[in-house]
Amino acid sequence: MTTTPETVTWDDGEQGYSAVWKSHVTEESVAAVSVQSFGSHTGTHLDAPKHFIAGGGSVDELDLESLVGPVEVVAIQGNSVTASELDAADLPHDMERVIFKTQNTLRGLLDKPTFQRDYVGVAPDAARWLVDHGVRLVGIDYLSIGPYGGVNVETHRTLLGAGVVAVEGLLLTNVEPGRYFLAALPPKMSGVEGSPCRVILIEGWDDSRSG
Repeated sequence: MTTTPETVTWDDGEQGYSAVWKSHVTEESVAAVSVQSFGSHTGTHLDAPKHFIAGGGSVDELDLESLVGPVEVVAIQGNSVTASELDAADLPHDMERVIFKTQNTLRGLLDKPTFQRDYVGVAPDAARWLVDHGVRLVGIDYLSIGPYGGVNVETHRTLLGAGVVAVEGLLLTNVEPGRYFLAALPPKMSGVEGSPCRVILIEGWDDSRSG
């Protein structure tokens, strides 16, 4: 998604995006320079373990192999991503990365200017299911991987505590369920718990070409 000063932010007042221009290209100045400010969980972003785990790894310590590779985009119809839904979804046994396309996309929540507490997230039992099945990266189409409220902490701690990267704020309007090639690379910023990142999905990925 494109991050602008109007992009919705988390409920507790996460600092949104802003850019202050120090110079523009003019007869007096040969270069344009801006100073950009934003909270680390603004727009499309990822969470490193440090976000919820004391002593956890930071963004610059993430394993790049978790952030690049085949990914399954899965459509979820319910009000929460649950373990029972994942059991019924017939997901590939070798799936290491998964993105959930939910009612958040159908409702256009990322386009709404105010934070929506009733977004769809990954329930704690589904988080445990993902860890137990060897998933390394989980993405969702709103600002947090866990549902709003107390269970949000449990979901985050289950995933991040197991080294699973959470990618949040994914705009999936024109993305159909299926297998893609994913790249979700943040700037290599030292010591921080999260960072905006550019996420791309490449269609027509053939696993047989890898290796």
